[in-house]
Amino acid sequence: MPEVLLQVRLPNLKKADEIFEIAERSGYDGIELDCAGLDCSLDDLYVKSVDYNLPIKSLLAPTLTFSQPVHYLLHGDTDVHSAFHAFKPQRIVFRLPGTPVLKDLAGYVFKDRLNYFKGLYGNDAICVENGAPSGSLRVPPIFDIKGVRNLAYELDIFINFDVANCAASGRDILQAYDMLAPRVKSAHISDHGGRDSSHLVPGDGLLPLGTLLTKMKANRYNGSFTMELDQQEIAGRDSGEIMILYKELIGYVKSHF
Repeated sequence: MPEVLLQVRLPNLKKADEIFEIAERSGYDGIELDCAGLDCSLDDLYVKSVDYNLPIKSLLAPTLTFSQPVHYLLHGDTDVHSAFHAFKPQRIVFRLPGTPVLKDLAGYVFKDRLNYFKGLYGNDAICVENGAPSGSLRVPPIFDIKGVRNLAYELDIFINFDVANCAASGRDILQAYDMLAPRVKSAHISDHGGRDSSHLVPGDGLLPLGTLLTKMKANRYNGSFTMELDQQEIAGRDSGEIMILYKELIGYVKSHF
């Protein structure tokens, strides 16, 4: 049975208490921690993780953006290294950067970063995530879905298959999974409903997620699933409503296995 993780961003320790309690009571197997929004003590987070019996099993590395380049250069990889040594997660997920210019240079820098982390933590710990156009200008990621596949084989690393990103890029998620399957070690599960409607609650969009999960079982997928929802998907719900939703989502994923 695959593990189901909850992706979270923890801006402060007070928020961590709320999120860990909801995740634990909902039945998640662990946490994927977004290091881009991390602004609290790793030691305190480790204690929370132990207290709630919710290990942090995946890290989402910050992505270099044009809006905050200085913050990234000063803190981006340092935060990931610190978190890796504190929590000993199974993997680090790297999002593709997007740039309208100098894509070859950006690709070289990104590969160098992946090789650096691979040299420190081993290829089994490194996953690259397929991207989608971002921002009002719809800036494309530096690699398309085939480029991500080729990159994973070239560097002998693995893929985090983001279902909503795949759909937002205009690709069929079932065909894309067939292409990537041998290298997929983790997956971000959410729905997609159109150009500006991404990372929706499964069932609220247009994607054949049940068919995808059935296909993954048939391929003997043995990685993890991470529930990734846009914040507006849970905005306005109280903790009880969120727990019911989260429990239903875990049951939905695991029922296919």
